[in-house]
This record gives sequence, C-alpha cells and structure tokens, in this order.
Amino acid sequence: MNDTYHEYFGNIHMHTTHSDGVGDFEELVQAAASVGLHFVFVTDHNVLVRDSEEGYRHGVLTLVGEEIHDPDLEPPGNHLLCLGVEEDLTHLGAQPQKLINGVNARGGLPFLAHPIERFTHLIPTHYPWRSWEVTDFHGVELWNYMSGFRGMVHSKAQALLMGFFPHWFTDGPLPEMLAKWDELTSERPVVALGGVDVHAETYNIGPIRRCFLPYAHCARALNTHLLTDKAFVGPNSSQTSGKEDCAVRHDRGQVLGALRAGHCWLGYDLVEWTTGFRFWAEHDRGSGVMGDTIGAASAGKATQFQVEAPADGHIRLLRGGRVVAESQGRRLQYTDPQPGVYRVEVWKKRWGRSRGWIFSNPIYVRDSD
Repeated sequence: MNDTYHEYFGNIHMHTTHSDGVGDFEELVQAAASVGLHFVFVTDHNVLVRDSEEGYRHGVLTLVGEEIHDPDLEPPGNHLLCLGVEEDLTHLGAQPQKLINGVNARGGLPFLAHPIERFTHLIPTHYPWRSWEVTDFHGVELWNYMSGFRGMVHSKAQALLMGFFPHWFTDGPLPEMLAKWDELTSERPVVALGGVDVHAETYNIGPIRRCFLPYAHCARALNTHLLTDKAFVGPNSSQTSGKEDCAVRHDRGQVLGALRAGHCWLGYDLVEWTTGFRFWAEHDRGSGVMGDTIGAASAGKATQFQVEAPADGHIRLLRGGRVVAESQGRRLQYTDPQPGVYRVEVWKKRWGRSRGWIFSNPIYVRDSD
C-alpha cells in the first residue's frame, strides 16, 4: 500500500445545552482536547448552531451539523444525522425522504442515527429508524455508543453498576445492526461511522447520583478514524472563537471528504488506541482502501487483501457478512478471486472478555464486466 493518507480521529454525534445535552461547547471541546482528539462533530437536535459555534477551539476542529427528527412521530424514531449542512432543515423532519434529499442537494451527508435499538421494561422508550423504504442516505451509524446500553438495563442494580463501570457491559455494535449493514452494502456502498451520542446526563438511583457517559469518557471511547487526502491546516494561533476561517473550511472539507469516500473505521479506543490501522486490497488492475470500489482482477488472477492492526488482536476478514479469513496478531493477508463486499473486524480481549475493537468500512470488489 502506498500510504499517502493522513489519519485523524474524533467523536461524532454529540449534544450540548443547545438541545438536550448537559454541557456547553466549551466543556465538550475541553474533554476532547484532553485526550488528543483532532475533531468533534456536534449534532444537536433540530437546531443548527454552526455560525456561532463552528471553528477551532483548544486545538480541536469543532464541526457542527444537526440531528433532525419529527418530534410528533409516534412511536418515536427516524433520527437523521445531517453532516456538512449549512442551513437548518428541521422543517423537513416529518418527511424522511425529503429530508434525505434536502441534505444531499445541499452537499451534506445524511446518516441514519441509531437505526436499530434494543429496549427493556425499565427503559421501554427507543428511537430506531422506522422508514426503511427511503433511499439515497449516505450511511448509517453502525455503533451508537449510548443507545447500545439501552437494551442492557434489566434491573436497578445493573443500572447502578453500568453507571460506574460502563466498559464492563459493552462489546461492540448490535449483531442485528451489523447484519443490516451487510444487507445494505450488498446493494450499494453505505458508509458506516461510530456515534457516541453523548448527553452527559446525571441520573438518580436512590440516594446515588451519577453522570452517565460524561464527555471525557466518550472522548476516549468510540471514535471514527479518517484517512484524508490532505493534512489539516490546523488552528491559527490567534483564533480563540468559533469564527470560520480558511483553515476551518479546508479541514472541514477533509473530514467530509473522508466520510463521503468511506475512508474511515470505527475504533473502540477505550480498549486501546486504534491509530495506525490499515486495510487495503490490490491486484494486477489496481488497488483500493476501505470505502473504495475496485474492479475484479484479470482472469486467472486474484485480489490480495491486507490488514495491519496497531496491536495484537483477533482479525476477521468478512465477505458479504461471512468470515473468510482469520488471524491472531497484528497482520492478515488473504487472496481471493471472488468479487464481493469485504470488511474487517478486529476483536481484542479486555476486561474479562472479547471486545469489538475495530470495524472497517468495506472494500467493494465488483465484476469488471
């Protein structure tokens, strides 16, 4: 692989006091800066505060989209992450297809938020995607960190433990969400990202009060790692507000470009940092990285897939959702003549059991005919 890409990582899908989050932008960005995130993408509910809040803060590229839904929908659901939009599209929230079309028409990226959610008798309210007849959404939130806990709470004692030790409970995207994504990508490219959906709310269980998933925890937990074509310009030393400048526009374009291309993976960085992960394919006719579509190899030839992980783990290469190769360690090489949709999962043992550590976007190998 001729690796000319630049890697950046950050939190996507975050809430502040502009909607139902507890902290303001300052608190959120300080938490991100404390662990070295390169960017955050804040998506408050049904409000776009880009003009007042977007920019570099504490060295972190602070981007603003919105999470739009119809508040009158019963049962609730159909939340859409609208990334890269420059005008508020909340008025389209009651019509999911028109909303998706509107985001696309304005050069933005529509992602289905927490498309599949579990629930329990203690937390019966859930917000899945309900209108699966829609088309042309750019991608899905493969792993929503916060909502993943929703289906795990079966008792108050369990909720209390979860409040203090969330890492004991979660181990990856919902299996049914992975299966749905494989179904979608069998038809066309669908980009996956990871969303923390952080609100930093405080809950009471008897006399005990606890902030569940604070900003600092989420900054170190589930990140989306990007491979950009160009390096970030970075903040101007004199810039202290959210005012947009040329550097912000350039770096914002790099983030959106990587998400548009699918040049990204989900990293559960709380297990161990996933920086340096790479997945690529090459054959006699060309090559590609995660997110790319390449033609099949020449007759009698095959495609070679290569994976490099930043530390030892259980690497799985999947085609069409089925494992075709596995390796324990930091590398996997596999040769396959078949076209298909190939993606990578890396699992790593931590806190007593195997955890989903890395989930790549696919490489699409298509028939050349």
